[in-house]
Amino acid sequence: MFALLIQDPVNINGPDRSPQQAVDAYGQLTKLASTFSHVDGLFYFTYAVCIFFFVLIVGVLLFSVVKYRRKTWDQLPASNTTHNTPLEVVWTVIPLIIVMIMFAWGYMGARDMTVVPLEASRNTYKASAKQWNWTFHYPNHPVASYNEVWLEVGKPVQFLLESSDVLHAFYLPAMRVKRDVIPGRYQSVWFTPTTVGEYHLFCAEYCGKDHSKMYAKVHVVDTATFNAPQRPWDQWEDSTPELAAKSGANLYSQLCIACHSVNGTPGVGPSWKGLFIKNADGTYTGRQREVIDNTDGGKRKTITVDDAYIIESVHLPEAKKVAEEPYVRNAMTAFPDLDERKVRGLIEYMKTLADTK
Repeated sequence: MFALLIQDPVNINGPDRSPQQAVDAYGQLTKLASTFSHVDGLFYFTYAVCIFFFVLIVGVLLFSVVKYRRKTWDQLPASNTTHNTPLEVVWTVIPLIIVMIMFAWGYMGARDMTVVPLEASRNTYKASAKQWNWTFHYPNHPVASYNEVWLEVGKPVQFLLESSDVLHAFYLPAMRVKRDVIPGRYQSVWFTPTTVGEYHLFCAEYCGKDHSKMYAKVHVVDTATFNAPQRPWDQWEDSTPELAAKSGANLYSQLCIACHSVNGTPGVGPSWKGLFIKNADGTYTGRQREVIDNTDGGKRKTITVDDAYIIESVHLPEAKKVAEEPYVRNAMTAFPDLDERKVRGLIEYMKTLADTK
């Protein structure tokens, strides 16, 4: 442990870590990128208290074992004292004082994170959590982003948090903020990003099978980049089928990769590989698929995969559910806010995975 404490931070971080992901000289925390420095103060206070008392208690224990060990079988006890009231009061009161300091420090920090200042409330984002992805809605801009969010450096921001299914958590280590996202209840958290860069956002509450894949990126950019005519989260190219497919591939990696493979491997949902067949003339034909049609009383039907079916499945996944096991027993998250351009991009990407006839 003591070797770790004196390591060069460059060696700890390694060549593959960005400055925003770098841990500190003690190997403990990512670089602070917000104004919540009191979190670090409490962390290191607790760390120092633990080390001090560990060394003190182990030192006294080892000294006593050596000093007062029995040297002969008939040696009399060093003392017959059974208790020491002043000493017991001291070792009760001192830890109580230290714990109350930690409690008060932590309470004030938690309060600061949830009592939103006026400036941050004027810059309110909405973060919607669901298994296993994030959707971000921006203030004064109609286009949402998925598993990536852009913030303006130096501008306080509030996140209004909601969950559409189970318990999640909004955890941004570099910003030193964490807030549970509770179904049926809005939560809020705020911070001021202070450093341009890319940061990690995790779900810190176990939320199901693919909890570990519920990861998002937070991009903190300068004012000029944030306010560019084409906003950084609205970079969608679909002027050609090739560009639409490329945009769709990026969206797949943000939204769909947790449940659907592109190489034929079974997942929570069916693989996208081979949904379409590419004909010799370059056109595409959808494969036939057995579904449970819940729009027609749950009848089992054979349909041909086409654009309309995929669009419906994105917006209303329970409408025509794949009848094949195990997919018929699994539930897909609906994406009613995913606009038609983005769904078309996903379809173009699916076609690049087509089998050749």
